[in-house]
Amino acid sequence: MTKVFRFLIIGLTAGLIACEPHSPHTKPLNDTESGIIRTFLHAPGLENASVGILIENITTGELIDGYRPGKSMVPASVLKVLTSAAALETFGPGHTFTTSLAFRGDISGNGTLNGDIIITGSGDPAFMSPLFDENYGNVFGDFAKALQKAGIKNIQGNIVGDGSYFGPLQIPDTWIWEDIGNYYGACPSGLNIFDNSYRITFATSGITGSPAQIIRIDPPMPWLHFENRVTAADNNTDNAYIYGTYMSNRRIIKGTIPKGKKAFTVKGSVSDPALLAANRFLTYLEKNGIEVTGKATSVFPPEKHPVSTHPLAEVQSPPLSAIIGELNHKSINLYAETLLLHLAKYYGEECTVEAGCRALQSFWENRGMDVSGMFLEDGSGLSRANVITPGQLLFVLKYMKTKAKYGEVFLQSLPVAGISGSLKSFGMGTSIEGHLRAKSGYMTRVMNYAGYLTTASGQELAFAVMVNHYSCSNVEMRKKLEKLLVEIPLFEEQR
Repeated sequence: MTKVFRFLIIGLTAGLIACEPHSPHTKPLNDTESGIIRTFLHAPGLENASVGILIENITTGELIDGYRPGKSMVPASVLKVLTSAAALETFGPGHTFTTSLAFRGDISGNGTLNGDIIITGSGDPAFMSPLFDENYGNVFGDFAKALQKAGIKNIQGNIVGDGSYFGPLQIPDTWIWEDIGNYYGACPSGLNIFDNSYRITFATSGITGSPAQIIRIDPPMPWLHFENRVTAADNNTDNAYIYGTYMSNRRIIKGTIPKGKKAFTVKGSVSDPALLAANRFLTYLEKNGIEVTGKATSVFPPEKHPVSTHPLAEVQSPPLSAIIGELNHKSINLYAETLLLHLAKYYGEECTVEAGCRALQSFWENRGMDVSGMFLEDGSGLSRANVITPGQLLFVLKYMKTKAKYGEVFLQSLPVAGISGSLKSFGMGTSIEGHLRAKSGYMTRVMNYAGYLTTASGQELAFAVMVNHYSCSNVEMRKKLEKLLVEIPLFEEQR
C-alpha cells in the first residue's frame, strides 16, 4: 500500500475519507469527511452507485480530499490517459509513422508492370484521416505520380494492402457485439485508412415506423452486404446500430433514426482496412487512366516467402503529439488501440491486445505505480472488463506534471472545460471554464473525469472522479459532477 493510500485511510483533518456512502446497509459517514463530498455522495441517483474520488494540490503536494481512492472501477475513456501518456513518453511527440508504396515484378518496355502494387502500413493510426487532410494531401495522387515516374502505365497484377505490421486483425475479446460494428469499435490494423470508418446515409419518410432507405455508402465497399432493419421514429436522435465484426462481409443495421430526413448519416467500422485502402487506390488508378487487370486484396500475416519489392514512394503521418491531441480531444478508440499494439511491439512483446495491456501496465508499474486492483483489457476503455482506481489515474496525472519528459505536450492534449473537445459544453459559464483540463469517460451508467484544475489563486489541482452504476440520467449525473468540480477549488481556497 502506498503512502497516499495510507493517509487516505487514516482520514486526516484535511478532509480525507475512506468510508462507504451512507445507506441502510453501511455505517454512517464520519465527521472527518468534507461537506462537499458528503453532499455529492448523498445526491439522488447515487444511492447504489460506486464512487471513487481523489484530489491533490500539485503546487503544494498536499492531499485535499478523497473517497475510496483504491476502489477498482470501470474507467471508460479515462483509460486513454494511461495509454496516451505512455505512448508519448515511449516514442516522443515528434515520432511519425510511415506508409509506403512499392511494386514487385518486372516492368516491360511498353510500361506494363507484370506484378503487384503494394501499399504497406507501419501502424499509422491516422492514415488519410479527414482530421489530418492538410498533412496527407492527395496521397493517391502522389502515389500515382510515383508509378508514372517509374514508367508504369498499366498493371498486370493486383493492388495489395499490406496490413501485416501487427499480424492478423484482432479486437479485444471483451468488446461487446453492439459496439464492434459501429465506428467507435473500429479494429486497428497495420494499414489503417479513413479512421477505419465509413458512412451510411439514410432517407426517411414522415411516417413513424416506416422503413429507412439506404441511399449511399461512403466510401463504397461492394464486398459488404447490408441487412437494413432501420425504421423512422418521432425522436430526433440516432438510435441505429450496426452489427458485424472485422473480416466479415455481413452487416445488420437495426434501430431507429429521425423521420422526415432526406439524408441522415450513421457511421460504421470498416471490416478490412487494408482491403479498403487497396480498393480505393485501384479505383483511383482506373479513373486516372492506369489499367489494372487484377483486383484489390489484403494481407495480414507476413508472407512466408516474401518476394523482393522496389520502393516507389512513402508518406509520413502527423507527429504523435498531433495524433494524441485528437485522440484525447475526440476520444478516438482506434488511435488508442493502435498505440497499444505499438507499445507491445516496442517492448518486444507479441503484437496482441493482451501483450499491449501487459506492456502498458508494466510501463506504469516501472515508474512507481501501485497496480493493485488494475485489470486491463484494451487501451481505449471501450471494454467494460477494464478496471482501474482513482489513485492510479492520479499517479499518471502527477507523473506527467512533475516527472515526465513530455508533460506539457500531454497537458495540451486534454480538452478544456467550456472550450474544446469532449468538454466543450462542460462547465461553460462557471468558474472552471478555461481553468480545467481533463479526459472524460462515458458509457452506460459510467461517468468519469480525470485531469487538472487551476484555482483562482493559481494553485494547481489534480483530480480523478469516478462514478459507476448511478441510477439518474446522464444529464443529471453530468450536472452533479460539474457542480462537484466547481466547488472543489473553492474548498481548497478556504482551507
